[in-house]
Amino acid sequence: MVSKKIKILYLISLSIFLTYLLILFYHYSEIPQTVASHLDITGKVDGYSNKNSLLISSGVNLLVLVFLGLLIKNPKSANYPVEITDENRESVYKKMQFFLCITAIITTSVFSYMVFKAIGLEKDFIYLVIYLIATPLLTIFYFGRDKKN
Repeated sequence: MVSKKIKILYLISLSIFLTYLLILFYHYSEIPQTVASHLDITGKVDGYSNKNSLLISSGVNLLVLVFLGLLIKNPKSANYPVEITDENRESVYKKMQFFLCITAIITTSVFSYMVFKAIGLEKDFIYLVIYLIATPLLTIFYFGRDKKN
């Protein structure tokens, strides 16, 4: 059973993905043919590729999100550093689901930075505010509220 909190956290990663995908498609014609494809630890570009690599990396991000989503839905399939017993099963599964949700959010944020860097919006304050604050908050607000039937 997946708790509501875990579903909301996973939806945040999906909302970040959809937001950066929409921004990518909106600005795709403005992106130069050659874009930065790799940054070193200091943020200096040390690799370039075709702008189509942004679409490929978005596809890879989607595959990662689907894989993590399947593990979140079925936590018994994950690999654990402790033995799973009847006493600790529920606690360990909840911790793993939380860890996988945070991993999904971080992974999607890292992939999205590459898109923002290619578009040239990484320093544009309004996009960062919308992207990093408003999108997750709207997701929490929409999916986190109690729905009265």
